[in-house]
Amino acid sequence: MPGSKAYQRAESKRQVELDRALRELVLGSQVPVEAGETTFYFMTRKGKLRRLELSPAQAKQLEEGELGVVERPEPAQIEHSLVPASAAEQMFALSKKSVRFFNRKDNPVGFMNDEEIKAQQAAEAAGTAPELSDEPEGASDEAPAEPEGASEAPAEGEAAPAEPKASGDEAQND
Repeated sequence: MPGSKAYQRAESKRQVELDRALRELVLGSQVPVEAGETTFYFMTRKGKLRRLELSPAQAKQLEEGELGVVERPEPAQIEHSLVPASAAEQMFALSKKSVRFFNRKDNPVGFMNDEEIKAQQAAEAAGTAPELSDEPEGASDEAPAEPEGASEAPAEGEAAPAEPKASGDEAQND
Protein backbone atom coordinates (compact mmCIF):
# COMPACT_ATOMS: atom_id res chain seq x y z
CA MET A 1 0.00 0.00 0.00
CA PRO A 2 1.45 3.42 -0.98
CA GLY A 3 2.75 5.34 2.00
CA SER A 4 3.48 2.30 4.11
CA LYS A 5 7.00 1.53 5.29
CA ALA A 6 7.05 -1.68 3.23
CA TYR A 7 6.07 0.27 0.11
CA GLN A 8 8.73 2.90 0.80
CA ARG A 9 11.37 0.19 1.28
CA ALA A 10 10.34 -1.49 -1.97
CA GLU A 11 10.47 1.85 -3.84
CA SER A 12 13.86 2.65 -2.34
CA LYS A 13 15.20 -0.75 -3.38
CA ARG A 14 13.79 -0.29 -6.89
CA GLN A 15 15.49 3.13 -7.16
CA VAL A 16 18.82 1.73 -5.93
CA GLU A 17 18.63 -1.03 -8.57
CA LEU A 18 17.72 1.47 -11.29
CA ASP A 19 20.63 3.73 -10.28
CA ARG A 20 23.01 0.75 -10.32
CA ALA A 21 21.83 -0.31 -13.79
CA LEU A 22 22.15 3.26 -15.13
CA ARG A 23 25.62 3.71 -13.58
CA GLU A 24 26.84 0.43 -15.09
CA LEU A 25 25.46 1.39 -18.50
CA VAL A 26 27.19 4.79 -18.38
CA LEU A 27 30.50 3.45 -17.08
CA GLY A 28 30.52 0.75 -19.76
CA SER A 29 29.95 3.15 -22.64
CA GLN A 30 30.91 6.72 -21.66
CA VAL A 31 33.02 8.75 -24.05
CA PRO A 32 35.86 10.84 -22.58
CA VAL A 33 35.23 14.57 -22.89
CA GLU A 34 37.65 16.15 -25.35
CA ALA A 35 38.28 19.59 -23.89
CA GLY A 36 37.99 22.31 -26.49
CA GLU A 37 36.77 25.77 -27.28
CA THR A 38 33.12 24.90 -27.97
CA THR A 39 30.82 25.58 -25.02
CA PHE A 40 27.83 23.25 -24.85
CA TYR A 41 25.00 23.95 -22.37
CA PHE A 42 22.50 21.54 -20.87
CA MET A 43 19.96 21.69 -18.05
CA THR A 44 20.31 19.48 -14.98
CA ARG A 45 17.43 17.67 -13.32
CA LYS A 46 17.43 20.44 -10.70
CA GLY A 47 16.85 23.11 -13.36
CA LYS A 48 20.40 24.53 -13.37
CA LEU A 49 22.39 25.29 -16.50
CA ARG A 50 25.68 23.45 -16.81
CA ARG A 51 28.23 23.61 -19.55
CA LEU A 52 30.79 21.33 -21.07
CA GLU A 53 33.83 22.69 -22.88
CA LEU A 54 34.03 20.34 -25.87
CA SER A 55 36.05 19.89 -29.01
CA PRO A 56 34.20 21.02 -32.15
CA ALA A 57 33.98 17.36 -33.21
CA GLN A 58 32.22 16.29 -30.00
CA ALA A 59 29.87 19.30 -30.12
CA LYS A 60 28.96 18.32 -33.69
CA GLN A 61 28.33 14.72 -32.57
CA LEU A 62 25.97 16.00 -29.85
CA GLU A 63 24.11 18.22 -32.29
CA GLU A 64 23.77 15.35 -34.79
CA GLY A 65 22.49 12.89 -32.19
CA GLU A 66 25.56 10.64 -32.22
CA LEU A 67 26.25 11.45 -28.53
CA GLY A 68 24.06 12.36 -25.58
CA VAL A 69 24.56 13.98 -22.17
CA VAL A 70 23.28 11.68 -19.43
CA GLU A 71 23.26 11.45 -15.66
CA ARG A 72 25.60 9.02 -13.95
CA PRO A 73 24.10 8.34 -10.51
CA GLU A 74 26.84 7.96 -7.95
CA PRO A 75 26.07 7.00 -4.33
CA ALA A 76 26.30 10.57 -3.01
CA GLN A 77 25.66 12.71 -6.10
CA ILE A 78 24.75 12.91 -9.76
CA GLU A 79 27.52 13.38 -12.32
CA HIS A 80 27.08 13.92 -16.07
CA SER A 81 28.74 12.00 -18.89
CA LEU A 82 28.80 11.79 -22.67
CA VAL A 83 27.61 8.48 -24.12
CA PRO A 84 26.98 7.15 -27.63
CA ALA A 85 23.43 7.32 -29.04
CA SER A 86 22.80 3.61 -28.41
CA ALA A 87 23.56 3.97 -24.69
CA ALA A 88 21.47 7.16 -24.47
CA GLU A 89 18.52 5.30 -26.04
CA GLN A 90 18.91 2.46 -23.52
CA MET A 91 19.01 4.94 -20.65
CA PHE A 92 15.99 6.79 -22.04
CA ALA A 93 14.08 3.49 -22.04
CA LEU A 94 15.05 2.85 -18.39
CA SER A 95 14.59 6.41 -17.10
CA LYS A 96 13.64 9.37 -19.29
CA LYS A 97 14.85 11.74 -16.56
CA SER A 98 18.41 10.39 -16.74
CA VAL A 99 18.93 11.75 -20.28
CA ARG A 100 19.66 15.47 -20.10
CA PHE A 101 20.45 16.20 -23.78
CA PHE A 102 19.98 13.90 -26.74
CA ASN A 103 19.07 14.86 -30.29
CA ARG A 104 16.74 11.95 -31.00
CA LYS A 105 15.23 11.94 -34.48
CA ASP A 106 11.58 11.83 -33.45
CA ASN A 107 11.70 13.27 -29.92
CA PRO A 108 14.74 15.43 -29.03
CA VAL A 109 15.49 15.86 -25.33
CA GLY A 110 16.77 19.02 -23.61
CA PHE A 111 16.84 21.60 -26.41
CA MET A 112 16.94 25.30 -25.50
CA ASN A 113 17.48 28.24 -27.82
CA ASP A 114 19.85 31.15 -27.10
CA GLU A 115 17.09 33.34 -25.63
CA GLU A 116 15.96 30.61 -23.23
CA ILE A 117 19.55 30.02 -22.12
CA LYS A 118 20.03 33.75 -21.43
CA ALA A 119 16.74 33.91 -19.51
CA GLN A 120 17.77 30.91 -17.42
CA GLN A 121 21.21 32.44 -16.75
CA ALA A 122 19.59 35.69 -15.60
CA ALA A 123 17.14 33.84 -13.33
CA GLU A 124 19.99 31.83 -11.78
CA ALA A 125 22.06 34.98 -11.25
CA ALA A 126 19.09 36.70 -9.58
CA GLY A 127 18.33 33.62 -7.50
CA THR A 128 14.83 33.34 -8.96
CA ALA A 129 15.30 30.22 -11.09
CA PRO A 130 12.57 27.74 -10.19
CA GLU A 131 13.67 24.25 -9.26
CA LEU A 132 12.06 21.82 -11.67
CA SER A 133 9.93 18.99 -10.35
CA ASP A 134 11.75 16.35 -12.32
CA GLU A 135 11.63 13.42 -9.91
CA PRO A 136 10.70 9.96 -11.15
CA GLU A 137 7.49 8.35 -9.92
CA GLY A 138 9.26 6.71 -6.94
CA ALA A 139 11.02 9.95 -5.96
CA SER A 140 14.44 9.43 -4.44
CA ASP A 141 16.44 11.66 -2.13
CA GLU A 142 19.30 12.73 -4.32
CA ALA A 143 21.83 15.39 -3.56
CA PRO A 144 22.40 18.09 -6.17
CA ALA A 145 25.94 17.98 -7.43
CA GLU A 146 28.39 19.71 -9.70
CA PRO A 147 28.74 17.56 -12.81
CA GLU A 148 32.15 16.25 -13.73
CA GLY A 149 33.84 18.50 -16.27
CA ALA A 150 31.09 21.10 -16.02
CA SER A 151 31.11 24.62 -14.65
CA GLU A 152 28.58 26.93 -13.04
CA ALA A 153 26.31 29.03 -15.21
CA PRO A 154 28.24 30.51 -18.13
CA ALA A 155 29.64 34.01 -18.27
CA GLU A 156 27.84 36.75 -20.14
CA GLY A 157 28.45 36.80 -23.87
CA GLU A 158 29.35 33.13 -24.33
CA ALA A 159 27.62 31.34 -27.17
CA ALA A 160 25.53 28.19 -26.98
CA PRO A 161 24.60 25.82 -29.77
CA ALA A 162 21.70 27.55 -31.49
CA GLU A 163 19.19 24.73 -31.71
CA PRO A 164 15.44 25.14 -31.94
CA LYS A 165 13.58 24.13 -28.81
CA ALA A 166 11.95 20.77 -29.28
CA SER A 167 8.24 20.55 -28.67
CA GLY A 168 8.87 17.54 -26.46
CA ASP A 169 11.35 19.39 -24.25
CA GLU A 170 11.98 17.43 -21.03
CA ALA A 171 11.87 20.51 -18.84
CA GLN A 172 8.29 21.27 -19.81
CA ASN A 173 6.81 17.78 -19.83
CA ASP A 174 7.12 16.97 -16.16
